[in-house]
Amino acid sequence: MALPNRAPAAALMPAEPVPSLDAIRLSGVDLGLAHLLDAAELDRAATFRSPALQNRFLAGRIALRLHISALTGEDPGSLIADYACPSCRNHGDTGHGIPQYRLPSHPGRLRASLSRSGDWCLLAASLDQDVEGIGVDIEDGTAADFAEFQSLALTANERRELHNAPPALGVRLQTGLWVRKEAVLKALGTGLAQDPVLVDVSGSQPAVLGQPPLPGLWNLEDINPASVGLPDNFIASRAVRRAARL
Repeated sequence: MALPNRAPAAALMPAEPVPSLDAIRLSGVDLGLAHLLDAAELDRAATFRSPALQNRFLAGRIALRLHISALTGEDPGSLIADYACPSCRNHGDTGHGIPQYRLPSHPGRLRASLSRSGDWCLLAASLDQDVEGIGVDIEDGTAADFAEFQSLALTANERRELHNAPPALGVRLQTGLWVRKEAVLKALGTGLAQDPVLVDVSGSQPAVLGQPPLPGLWNLEDINPASVGLPDNFIASRAVRRAARL
């Protein structure tokens, strides 16, 4: 879905290596590969009450390791989890937080992101050391179809954008705005610890209302679901935050 007021990605910043991107069906992931995961990831899976949620979590983490392995050539079991959680200030093999990995044969840190919705998972990763954060998000196109959504999640600029859009596009546009916000918050490293109602994604550059410009160079783009094999009813976005050049 083409959302209003979105400049082409190439116009936002100079051409750079593009982080990898792929969509995986979670039910197709071999859960027998759970031995590839770190103990903290397995412990995190065990905190989910239902076996179905445990399996979705495990499938996502397995898929992410396999994706990184295909990108780097590393054995998926050799990746060293180095998650960072700004909320609890933990860093390392915590099983939660911003997905990062260290590779046995590479000195830098690999940035990654994943998002689950239904039976699907969207994955992204980059070894580019200029990349300080990646965020991807997917949702079914009707995910934001509830009465309180605008007051709970949207800025005045975004509500104005919705008001000016054709009514037939309203629900998908609402969901698209939310997906952009989630991608930005993941790339920023805060997740929902930052109140999303203050995050404005109506323009080509994301902003947090009442705060200085967000650090780094940003590329925020809406992903065509078909380009990564997602069903047409999904909406997807990717945000990439690179270090500002002096």
